Formats: sequence, C-alpha cells, structure tokens
Amino acid sequence: MKGEKKNALHKKWLKDYLRQLAICFAVIVVLFVFFDYICSRKIWYKEDPLYQLLNFIDMNKSTICLLLILICAVFISAYNFRKIFSGIRQIIEAVDNLYAESDEEIVLPSQFGELENSMNQIRINARENRQAAREANQRKNDMIMYMAHDLKTPLTSVIGYLSLLCQEPDIPEKSREKYMNIALKKAQRLEELINEFFDITRFNFTHMILEKSNVNLSVMVRQMISEFSPQFGTKGLTVSEDIEDGIYLVCDVDKMERVFDNLFRNIVNYSYENTEIDLKLRKMRTGSVQLITQNKGKTIPREMQEHIFEQFFRLDSSRSSGTGGAGLGLAVTKEIVTLHGGTVICESENEWIRFTVTIPSSFKKS
Repeated sequence: MKGEKKNALHKKWLKDYLRQLAICFAVIVVLFVFFDYICSRKIWYKEDPLYQLLNFIDMNKSTICLLLILICAVFISAYNFRKIFSGIRQIIEAVDNLYAESDEEIVLPSQFGELENSMNQIRINARENRQAAREANQRKNDMIMYMAHDLKTPLTSVIGYLSLLCQEPDIPEKSREKYMNIALKKAQRLEELINEFFDITRFNFTHMILEKSNVNLSVMVRQMISEFSPQFGTKGLTVSEDIEDGIYLVCDVDKMERVFDNLFRNIVNYSYENTEIDLKLRKMRTGSVQLITQNKGKTIPREMQEHIFEQFFRLDSSRSSGTGGAGLGLAVTKEIVTLHGGTVICESENEWIRFTVTIPSSFKKS
C-alpha cells in the first residue's frame, strides 16, 4: 500500500511536470506561428530596422524554438523543485506537530494532497488513541480507589469481630459462632477483591496462551450451571436451559470455564430478583458453537453497550461493592473468546440483557 501511494505520487508529479512542458511548448509554437503570420503580411526591405533581427529569427527558427523550450524547462524544473523543497519543509514541520494536542489540521501544498490526508488521519487516530488511553487510565484509577475502599470495609469487619472474640472470652457459643461466620464471609470477600487485583496485573502485563484440548462443552455448561445454583438461588433466579447434547469444542478448558464464570457472575450481579434466565447452547450449521444467555435486568443503554467489554468498565455508577468487581470480567471474557477465533456481543432492550458467544468448534491457533 505504501509503495502504491509512493508510485502514485511520483506519477502525479511527472504528469504535472510534463503537462507544464507541453503547455510551454504549445505557447512557443503558437507565438512562432503568429509571428510568422504577421511577418508574412508585410514586405520587408534591408533598410528596415528590424530586417536583420527578423531575418536571423527566420533562418534559425528551430534552434531558437528548442532554446526557448530548454529555457522554459529549466525554469519549470526550478519552480517545481522550489515547490517540492518548500513542501518538504512544511512536511518536516507537520511531522514535528503530528502528535500535538492541537486540533488544527495539517495543510500541505496541493502536490502533497494524499500525504496531507494520510497525516491528518494519523493525527485523528492519535487523538482518539490518547483519549481512549486517558479514559482507560481514569477508569483504572477510579477502580483502584473504589477497590481500596472495598478492601478496607471487610478488613475492618474481620478485625472488629476477631478482636471482640479475643477480648470477650465468655461470649455465648451461639454468638461466637455467628461472629466467626461473619468474619469468615468478610475474609472471603477480601480474598475475592485481592484476586481481582491480581487479575488487573495479569491482564495488563501478560499475554494469554491457549492450552487446547477437546472438551464436551454441553457437560461443561451444565456443570457450571450446577455450581452457580446457590448464587442463583440467593436472588431467586431460575434457569431455563436449552443445551444441545454432545457438543465438543477444541479450546483451552480453564479459560473457557472462566468465560462462563464471568458471564454467570454478570447475570447474578445485574439480574432482577425472582426472574428467569434463558440459556441456550447449540451447534450452528456453519460448524460454530453458540452460547446465548438472556436475563431480566435494567436495560443497558446503547452507548454503554459499546464500552461494556472495556477494562475497568462497570454498569453501576454507584460502585456498590455488592455488585460486580473490578470491571475486568467481560474484558477478559472478550479476550479469551477472541483468542479462540470467536466473537462475543451484548444486546439489551426492554429490560432484557442478552450475551451471544460464538466460537468455531474446530478452531486451531496458527
């Protein structure tokens, strides 16, 4: 592509140069014809002041014409080289300001039109990338701040209840058991949050490597639903499953389990209580495997649907520690699915949330 643009630019310059020479040649020829016509309408004598000059010109028409063309070619070349060198200086200045914060467009001489368009596109892409990086960094900083607060809350509870147990040895057994259970739950929540911090580190500084094997996906999904039954039950969620038997998939089993884990956790976090979850697993005619989850919950605005798979993005603006985690789950899900050659999309309307995961059943990593 770069070579094609370079050749196109050379051809354009050469075409412009030849066109200018052709125009110059045409003008010279027209002038000579006009001169010859004017001179032929009059009888010239040796005594006329211009006779010698006109006679010389008439005797050396070809030589004079070629000499004029050569002089024009030199001037045209000098003019074009001047324009090119001037354009190069402007290009150098534009390159220096290519990644500047200014929104002012780059303007180059007309002969560098394609280069001007390319450089302006680079500026636009760089500006969009900077904005995306700032937004991602801001989300990350906000999430770290909120998670630091979330870490402190269960830790304070654990210390408080354990201190109470140590300071009051005569607490009734029933109360002691109650306090220990509360401390345990808070400690488990603390462990979840710490694991999410490790997830942030892994997601940013390592690249996932797939360790593939052939797995019965139908059995895996049913097992994951069974493991999540207690969490579904706490919100009164029921599962309506339509799972096709005998669906096999070549994939990284551990990472694919994480895809389902993240999706199911998202369903638990953002479903209305006492509602039904629709879950379908099927093999498509194309040979791909498709998992569709649909749950009843607050409609995700279209503008948020575009960002839901980004790092550190969470739907709940209140950052409640009771719903969701670091906002990495769906981002990790998308990366895993993409590494398997598949796609994951989110759709939401009329208080329904639908995730569709599609993966080639015989995917082989190159």
